[in-house]
Amino acid sequence: MEIKNRTIALLIDSDNISAKYLDLLINEVSKFGNITYKRIYGDFTAPAAASWRKILNEYAIEPIQQYLLVQKPKDKDREITFNVTDSAMIIDAMDILYKHNADCVCLATSDSDFTRLAIRFRNENYAVIGVGEKKTPQSFIAACHRFILIDALLAESEKPAEEQAEAKAEVPPIEVTPPQPNAIQNDEKQEESEEAQEESTPMPKDKVVEISKEIIHEYANDDGWILMSTFMHHLYIRVNTFDPRFYGYKTPTQCFRELSCDGNEVHVFELKKNDKNADIIRIAD
Repeated sequence: MEIKNRTIALLIDSDNISAKYLDLLINEVSKFGNITYKRIYGDFTAPAAASWRKILNEYAIEPIQQYLLVQKPKDKDREITFNVTDSAMIIDAMDILYKHNADCVCLATSDSDFTRLAIRFRNENYAVIGVGEKKTPQSFIAACHRFILIDALLAESEKPAEEQAEAKAEVPPIEVTPPQPNAIQNDEKQEESEEAQEESTPMPKDKVVEISKEIIHEYANDDGWILMSTFMHHLYIRVNTFDPRFYGYKTPTQCFRELSCDGNEVHVFELKKNDKNADIIRIAD
């Protein structure tokens, strides 16, 4: 699904998204269209929400106050929480769904509890954008048409120019520390988050190249060329967290024009304009 020139409802779960991401979040979501609803949900009387209270007016975001109605009990292993914020956000989302006041919803959260909500919007042919950290469970990421890894994107934007240049040369594979055999997982959500961080970390460059080649082989014309827009459509279906900035490039066109692997300066793909002045791409000879 193409996500462009949309009317977007942005719903932010303040319990699972940090205020430090807000500027980047608004900028990224605005690329997909006009944000009409801008709402954030949480208990803004709590000390933990102080960072949010300072900036909501600056971005004209409507706070939806949810008081914690029940004291959170604790046991020796974990803290039990009550999803008051989640419930309010879901109720508002369903109101938006049935009123048809938008054709795209952006759910800014790292919580897998919103997976079913994202699927519900997809079933009604809404475009669904997710925004969350690398710890976001894969179930929620997969339920979105496009998912923005906001912490990885912020870290990339804060890199010095020298480090961004190095990122073009090499994106290291993900290193995962094997679990200790005697470790006891008392909290299922924590375990799910750890697995999600492994899966949703920006994909290594070699894997992007492999998937891209598969797409071109499957959808290219007899001469090996495919429209760049068609290619990117299928790439986002396969890798909905893809962002060229993770690899040191500003745009997908620049990324695939200059992409090389294994320290070899020979480019993997070839791009040019067709007779309609549209970008096309193929695997380089």
